[in-house]
Parts: sequence; C-alpha cells; structure tokens
Amino acid sequence: MRVSRNELTASLKKAFEGLGFSVGDYQDAAAMVIWSQMHGLNGLQQLQEALPSLYSCLCLHCKLISNGDNHAVLDGQSSSILLCGSQAVRLACALARQHGCGQVQLNNCHNRRFIAQRLVSAAQLDSALVAYWVEGDSGFKFSIEPRAKQPTVSRYSPSPIAAVQSLMIFVGNDLASVEEKFSVAINPGPLTEITSPDTMIDSYNDMLEQGIEIDDNLWHELDNLVARVLVESTESSRAGAGD
Repeated sequence: MRVSRNELTASLKKAFEGLGFSVGDYQDAAAMVIWSQMHGLNGLQQLQEALPSLYSCLCLHCKLISNGDNHAVLDGQSSSILLCGSQAVRLACALARQHGCGQVQLNNCHNRRFIAQRLVSAAQLDSALVAYWVEGDSGFKFSIEPRAKQPTVSRYSPSPIAAVQSLMIFVGNDLASVEEKFSVAINPGPLTEITSPDTMIDSYNDMLEQGIEIDDNLWHELDNLVARVLVESTESSRAGAGD
C-alpha cells in the first residue's frame, strides 16, 4: 500500500509513543525513519527489522563514559540510535563549538543507519559532519557539508574494529578539516560504493509525488502500536470524567 509522508509521520509518532518513547524521542525517531525512507535508504525495512528489539527496549539514553577536551565516549546501553542518536550528535556539535572540532564515539548502540537525519539537522546550524560505523562486512560513512540537505554516503570493505556496535561522529566548521580528522582516526579500507546527494534528491521527489510504499504487515504492526496509545488515552479520559 502507499501512504503520504504526513500519514506515515503521524502513524510513526504514535507507534513510537506506544513503544514507550517520550515526546521529544518519538518525534525525533519518526523524523529519522521518514528521512531514511524518502531518501532511498530503506528506512521502513530497517524499522521492520528493528521492531522486535524495540518492543523490549528500556528507552535508555546514552551514558557518558569519558570526556576530553574535544572528544567524548558514550555508552548507548544496548539502545537504538532512534533513542540516543540526537544526544550523541548534540554533544559532538557542542564540543566543536567549544574547541573548533568535536569527536564522539558512541558504543553499544543499534540501528545506526538512522543517524542520517540527525546529521542533516545539525548541518543546518553551519556544522560539517562525518559519521562512520561498521555493519556486518561493510563500513559506512555519511559526510555532509554545512547547510547541505543531503549527505554523501560511502561504503567500504573495512578491517575489523575493536569497539562492538560503535558509531563515530566528527564535527567541525568545514568538511575538509572534518574529513582530515576522520582519516587520522580511522582507516576505513577500500571504497566499494558511493551514494550521491543527487540520488537521494531523486528518491525524495519521487516519494513526495507518488507516496511511500509500505509493507502491509508493517502498517498493521504500526496500527497495533498506535492502538496502545489510543486505548490508554480513552481509559484515562474515562477515569477523569467524574472529576
């Protein structure tokens, strides 16, 4: 079936609320999924794969492990980037504002491809950003210039890294300097694929015009999560009706 962006956004917000996300968290999570889907990064498929773990998620945010002059290490506490991605990007940007550049390593987090929308949002505040992680047998790098609306996505064939489920975020004033920091910190291995901003723009325009294709089973699952919120609201209203 096909739905509009507004329909899907409303459904996702309520579905994440049904999973226990707070107001700011479910708004961010819905925006991350929508952005990934509309820009050709298979956000709905990623969500469908992530839902089994999200049902049992404790809705934890990042925990600060260490903090240096311009770098920090966070523990995602086995949570999803849908919950802790905003916090990690904000910290990296704060370090960059204070020191000229910022670097955050977020360990022990899942669903890292959803970070793209948070990077784009931060780029609108005149920051350049690079995010990198290893997933399966591929390394992924999202890089974006200040004020850009789409990142460039690079895929690599990496050597293994020590930190499990780790996401690295680099922030600075211009992309060239941020790329240099990235190159010093990480050897990503041979480049195997690049997705350009133009490809993402084409995908966005197509879905905006034609609607977003969503699997019937996923839509039904979202409806069930939305029903949790509606049932709770109805019961709450009844309980207060005689006050």
